[in-house]
Amino acid sequence: MKIDRVKIKNFKILKDIDITLSDLTLITGINSSGKSSFIQSLLLLKQNQQNLRDTSIRNNNVKTLKEKNELSELEKDMLKLYDNQNTTISLNGDYLKLGDKKNILNSNIYKEDIFIELGLKNNKNEVDYYKIHFNNENLIININNNFTFEYILNIFHDDFQYITTDRISPTITYPLSEFHINKNLIGLNGEYTAHYLAENRHKVLDIKALQHPNAKTEQLLENVSLWLGEISNGIDISTKVYPELQQANLTYSYVYGDNKTDEYTPLNVGFGVTYVLPIIVAILKSKPNDLLIIENPESHLHPAGQVKIAELCAIASSCGVQIIVESHSDHFLNGVRVATKKDILKPENSQIYYFEKDDKTISTKIHKMNIDKDGKIDNWVNGFFDEYANQLDELLW
Repeated sequence: MKIDRVKIKNFKILKDIDITLSDLTLITGINSSGKSSFIQSLLLLKQNQQNLRDTSIRNNNVKTLKEKNELSELEKDMLKLYDNQNTTISLNGDYLKLGDKKNILNSNIYKEDIFIELGLKNNKNEVDYYKIHFNNENLIININNNFTFEYILNIFHDDFQYITTDRISPTITYPLSEFHINKNLIGLNGEYTAHYLAENRHKVLDIKALQHPNAKTEQLLENVSLWLGEISNGIDISTKVYPELQQANLTYSYVYGDNKTDEYTPLNVGFGVTYVLPIIVAILKSKPNDLLIIENPESHLHPAGQVKIAELCAIASSCGVQIIVESHSDHFLNGVRVATKKDILKPENSQIYYFEKDDKTISTKIHKMNIDKDGKIDNWVNGFFDEYANQLDELLW
């Protein structure tokens, strides 16, 4: 199930925000305005998934016991045990390392607590909220009684994929992880991308629309190579696993005409090629209802490459993948706008948010924008990708 809405109170710079998520949600804005904090709030829930599950089970057990007319002595003891149990939030784990509670509390609060609410549309097209409350004193998890894992939100799927801005760099070999590969994951930094491609090179794409126009098959590795070829013309990828070394090898070659170059290590190919590879793989391995969070997909890419990644995100989102992108790139934005004008992505399937910092309150202020069917933006606020025009004015006048 997709997350339709997120409300956050008192988490870092996010004093009080309310965001509607779409299939493709673009988050942009000035530095230190709360963009990363928003993503961290979601990752904090993912990191505490088991804690949330345990708390949900305990709450349901308490509710069931309290609804009974009479309790046995054992049930009375169980109720006392449940009432005295608390689950502490984990701030430092696989997804995040946030330090201690003073690092996650809004600077303007004293005794207020942190609230993160996930909204999910019900059968009546209304929004039900799963309310997660972190007690300020001890960072204890409290959740509302209707929170259940019966209909698991996509962020709690085992194969939820987050790609951080700090991705793998070119090197000779990359690590292996059967654990991640078996869960259909490539690691937060994309560090298991080479291993994933080696094991899943013949895997058929779940979303047929993601097949590259020039692909002869729907197999993963061929399509990854062709989409990567949109960034570096004619590139071809090879991967191999060395179990005895617990390492995977990744090489590139180039096809020109009927010829093919020798294989090159990532160290001898442009930095941006390897840096964007996990993003392409993450998108191509996705399936409908997945959640994919990507930070700064534009890093180390030339403008045309940034546009192609935007197009790839638009195709995936149009087929039911929920993608949240944090970006500073006007080329990525324009790629989404063009994809909308070309009817690859419907206007109602995308959403843009511009984050800025309110210096008076040290909190985030958010501007909501939409793309219409012609690729136009309805609410172009000051500071939103206007620096090109500002500098052009300086040059002209």
